[in-house]
Amino acid sequence: MAAAQVIRSAASALDDELGRLRRASELEQSKSKALAVPGEQMLKIDQNQLRAAKEAELLKGIRIRFLADSPDRTIDQFTSYTRETKVEGMSAQQTVLELRQAVAAQEGMAVEDVVLCGQSTVLTDNVKICDLYVDWMGYGLEDWPPRLIAKPRVRGFELVVDVPASRDTSVWEAGRMQSYFDRQLIFDVQENTTVEEVKVLIERKLGIPAARQKLTAFLRESLGDAGQYIPLQNEKSMADYKMKQHCVSIKFEKSAFDANGDYVFDDAYWDEEGYHPPPMDSWIPLDSVADRARPDAHKVDPVQPLSIASDRAGRKAHG
Repeated sequence: MAAAQVIRSAASALDDELGRLRRASELEQSKSKALAVPGEQMLKIDQNQLRAAKEAELLKGIRIRFLADSPDRTIDQFTSYTRETKVEGMSAQQTVLELRQAVAAQEGMAVEDVVLCGQSTVLTDNVKICDLYVDWMGYGLEDWPPRLIAKPRVRGFELVVDVPASRDTSVWEAGRMQSYFDRQLIFDVQENTTVEEVKVLIERKLGIPAARQKLTAFLRESLGDAGQYIPLQNEKSMADYKMKQHCVSIKFEKSAFDANGDYVFDDAYWDEEGYHPPPMDSWIPLDSVADRARPDAHKVDPVQPLSIASDRAGRKAHG
């Protein structure tokens, strides 16, 4: 039995060796056939493959929208842009700085006036274009190739104003609310800009009169400082409060009273005399008034759903 096992092992090893020699012979034959192909044919390039490789190497046009050169530097869904362009021939391995330079050369602008950013993301010069994609809504970088925004250079410093969600800033269309959320306004201001001038900028943005605004600055002298809230006075400037050095943001609030301390009826209301519509210059959307009994109520009830799903038709179809 031991002799038989030795014979079987030797036969198996011989088969393996013969198989290896057969594969080596086939490989040599294929090499010989390849060498028999003329050199011109070996060096011939498929134009379709070459075109595809070139297109894959460079990005399709990167869309750039330009913000107006004005103190208002806010970017949100209500922002209007002066123009739009596409930059072709950029590689994903190039940097934001190189993209800025390409935009400036194409548009005939100074590189300093091309400050690229996303909807809510600031982009530094050393970041590569291939990194300008985040598969997560909110960063403004969910498109590929990226869609970016170009701001002009900052003349002074950026001042952030936090505006809480309210009916005053809500947007309504056809009797239904389209947006109701906190807003963050950004303005380019100088050291000598007064608080009253900032209120005028806010009025242009929101429509709420400067006289009805209350602004409070949140100031911190260092990261270890808990900070303090300082009510702002109209006649004082940004330098008086050291805004450039210490301001985190300004908190916006609408005052319900005028300069004399009297309550301002800038909304619709009822009293013993009946219904009183809002003043003609009121900025509050009329459709936001919840009272459906008022005579000027929109025919569309915002509480009702747009459509009601029902299985009544299905039941009829099945008898």
